[in-house]
Amino acid sequence: MSSRLKFATLGAAVVVLAYGAASWYAGRLAQQSIQSWVDRANQEIQSRWDDPAAPGPKLALDDYQRGIFTSQVRYVFEYRDADGAAQRLVVQDALQHGPWPAAAVQAGIWRPLAAYSRLQPVADGPWKPWFDRMPDAQAPWHAVTQVGFDGRVDSLVTVLPVRIQDDGLLDFSGGTLAIHHEPGARLTQVSGQAQALSLETDDASKVQLRDIQFQGRSTRSGEDGFQSTQEIQLASVQLDGTDMPGVRLDQPSARVDVARTGSLMDAQVQYDFGKLLIDRQDMGVIQLKASSQQLDVDAVQALGLALGQLPDDFDYDQLGSAEQQALKTRVLSVLATSPVLSLDSLSWATPKGKTDLRLRVQLRPVADPVPDDPGALIERGIQQVKFGAGVSKPMLVSLLAQLQSSNEGAFGAALFSMLFDQYADRLQRAGLAQAQDGQMRTEATYADGLVSVNGQAAVTPEDLSQQLAAVLGLED
Repeated sequence: MSSRLKFATLGAAVVVLAYGAASWYAGRLAQQSIQSWVDRANQEIQSRWDDPAAPGPKLALDDYQRGIFTSQVRYVFEYRDADGAAQRLVVQDALQHGPWPAAAVQAGIWRPLAAYSRLQPVADGPWKPWFDRMPDAQAPWHAVTQVGFDGRVDSLVTVLPVRIQDDGLLDFSGGTLAIHHEPGARLTQVSGQAQALSLETDDASKVQLRDIQFQGRSTRSGEDGFQSTQEIQLASVQLDGTDMPGVRLDQPSARVDVARTGSLMDAQVQYDFGKLLIDRQDMGVIQLKASSQQLDVDAVQALGLALGQLPDDFDYDQLGSAEQQALKTRVLSVLATSPVLSLDSLSWATPKGKTDLRLRVQLRPVADPVPDDPGALIERGIQQVKFGAGVSKPMLVSLLAQLQSSNEGAFGAALFSMLFDQYADRLQRAGLAQAQDGQMRTEATYADGLVSVNGQAAVTPEDLSQQLAAVLGLED
């Protein structure tokens, strides 16, 4: 053998050994990262689990067979269903190690990777009925993931079309979900899409969703800071039933913004229901905005758990002293952070006008002595309530006429218009309402046991109730 050939052979052997060592090392890093990810996922699940008396869901590495260039990984997710029965979801991962996994190179990805994986469910347990509906029993979904040496993760989940006929009908077009994670920035981004989803019950009720788009972004800061934005948009939502008119929402969307530090959370929710059509008639646009500030999520969950353990028709006075004290303690924990709950706007607008509603409740801690009576405790915990509403007569009359487009409908609209004018006039003369911007509006504030309406002198709720009953002619 010539010296050149010997050196070439030796060089090739060194390259192979070096690549094998690099691939083995990449596989070792991938295993450590996966185990760390599983541990963090279980910690997150347990921190959010609100029933200490029942075991929470758990993710486990059931099997990890690591080789030099590839690994076979088996995950098991254990949980209990609605009936309390133990269930297992099993997924299998064919993991290829870097720095240049063969499957990644075949897919045109040339940048060095720590790992490249293809994850898919195992045809067992709750997955089995889904597999049975797929052609050739193929996996109903799979996820392809790139893991960089810097820890960056990019995944693409592909869900195949499926049509399931059982007690009803589920028809799904299939879709994709892209996930991007940057550990350095502690950032996770998610985006997904699907063409259509249709659900039909055995009584012929049907829901159809078209052109579904989803985006999400979350970041972490400090020890326990978390911020997220989630948004979903659809082209349309169609509701049909045998005993109801067809209802359609065009361009509906929803957005949720959350900022959390420890157990304290600020949140904003906005639902744009889009254009509402009933039997193809344009009924206007509906929007809802709500928010919360300084809400102790752990305290709320503890209160909800305590209430959930009591009978639906429980009587507080018949509870034992220990149960009463436990409920009071949980209510006090919710009030301790001075949370604010707000219906920022609930509006319904048409070309004829707009009707809207607002409500803001500001709570406060309750100092000793704490009342034994739950009603008195809640009253002490309310710092202020602000209420506002505006009603558009032209809008409501127009909607009523559209819903009943007949002689009876015209008569009903005319009768409603007459009654509206009659009671609106009474409320205005009593100072309980006022005409403003084409609406009949009222503003009310409650604080320290007194209510003020439209800036008038504050009165007790009982006096206001009597005044309102007299104005509306509801007195005995």
